Amino acid sequence: MSLLAVERVLTVFTAQVAEVEGLLARVAVLLNPYDVRELTLSLDRGELRVVVEGNGFDAGRVAARLDRVIGVLDVTISSN
Repeated sequence: MSLLAVERVLTVFTAQVAEVEGLLARVAVLLNPYDVRELTLSLDRGELRVVVEGNGFDAGRVAARLDRVIGVLDVTISSN
């Protein structure tokens, strides 16, 4: 019996941020019900990183949700 490696599909959204107070809470609410695996904020770089697992969702729609958050600028998307 051999074990098959399961390929996980991860989509990474990165955005420059101008304001950080309450940012993670606002983003968490907007990203419900997506399968968010990582939500980090670098104060040094002024950068928000969101990793969503799964496929079959519209990455453009997630990016648009992030764009609407006050203080979020220039969202980029990358996938594996």
